[in-house]
Amino acid sequence: MDYPSDPTVGLVGGKFTDGDPAGAVPASRDPAAWANLVSDELINVLVAAGMVPDEADNGQVADALLSMFAPIPGNATQIFRVATAVGASDATPLAQVQSLLSGIDNPYGFSKLDSGSVAFTKTAAGTISIKAGTKIMVAGVAVNIAVATAVVMCALTAGTDYAIYACTDGTVRADASFTAPTGYTTANSRMIGGFHYGLVAPGTTVAGGSFAATGNGMIWTQADVDAIAGINAFSLWDLKWRPLCDPKGMALVSGRTWVDIYFCGTNHTTNGTSKAGTDIASGTVLPKKPLEFGGNGIVTYATPKWWDFVEIAAAYKKRLLREQEFVLSAFGVTENQSIDSTVATYPTTQRNAGYTSKYGLEQASGHHWTWGDDSSAYQDVTGAVSYKDVNGGRGQVYTFGTYGLVRVILGGDRTSGVYSGSRCSRWSHYPWHVIWDIGLRAACDHLALV
Repeated sequence: MDYPSDPTVGLVGGKFTDGDPAGAVPASRDPAAWANLVSDELINVLVAAGMVPDEADNGQVADALLSMFAPIPGNATQIFRVATAVGASDATPLAQVQSLLSGIDNPYGFSKLDSGSVAFTKTAAGTISIKAGTKIMVAGVAVNIAVATAVVMCALTAGTDYAIYACTDGTVRADASFTAPTGYTTANSRMIGGFHYGLVAPGTTVAGGSFAATGNGMIWTQADVDAIAGINAFSLWDLKWRPLCDPKGMALVSGRTWVDIYFCGTNHTTNGTSKAGTDIASGTVLPKKPLEFGGNGIVTYATPKWWDFVEIAAAYKKRLLREQEFVLSAFGVTENQSIDSTVATYPTTQRNAGYTSKYGLEQASGHHWTWGDDSSAYQDVTGAVSYKDVNGGRGQVYTFGTYGLVRVILGGDRTSGVYSGSRCSRWSHYPWHVIWDIGLRAACDHLALV
């Protein structure tokens, strides 16, 4: 059978046809039922993604699929539900899809041109923009960012986390609320990212902020200071570029690990593990037990050890820092100095000039040791090999002599003097060691979705 060379021959009303010999209507190159089925299925994909079919844009189906089916690790059930709903023809499953796509805590219905970077750009100390090519589904409404667009900013306070929302009216705005921006509700807005407004004030200079201009560590430039002054550029996150945990109070170090900007306080059940202006948990400033590990919001660890700080971090889907991660995250502090010689936990999480890292981490050295994840064998040849009941009745440790396995502590405390710095570590503390100068600065792995 000979088909017309022009594929548009035989279309009637924009549809394929089997033709009508009696009426001199030529048949389409392909059977009408099949061609119309394919067209309708593709259009349904666009509709499910909240897009308007455009004959001039032949990349819409790919955009729709990317926006809807970016994988969420470990959530195969949700992917199955989306696929099932998209394949259905009635309105109810389609409404379910649109409802799912507009969910606050999942990346469906959110796409950007560059999956290898965050969707936002810091444009000044107190302003950011959303990148061109970002597409967001908000309560069934498609918000397409055709050109880089300024985020509508709220009043900003130092040491505070902010959420970024896309709204059905097409605006993108920042707000201190992590439920909905002022004047909006969850029915007409969707959280798509956020940032931390740090303790380095806008307009701070290298000299004025006591950032190192000489020495063995980082030599600061004004551009380095500007990156963390006001909005911390390393704290920007979106639905597909974020830590695996709650991103509040964290900064991305070297594009690979999210690290708490502040030391963990005692009341982490309310404040999380990284918040400005809180106390600093230690062996003598007792942290609360996480709810996940038998806490009730009141009871504290009596003698917080390495294992206990591991539990605190794990309760928030975080972990202890590895030495190599600490070395990277603390880079930028003025090396070989400590805050003072007082033998007491530093009173609060705050900014002390000279102790801020390149990534905006405060009190990153010379204030308080942080327990690390690395371990080393330390053998006391004068002692006998034995079991030690040092875990609070939760199993015993088989050790070499007095110490056995030790855990690294990192950064230096306020009495360490010139020994503190970004590469400062100590390898003589056994994990049941309890003392005033060791606490927690937690970390989390990076999540980047296409």
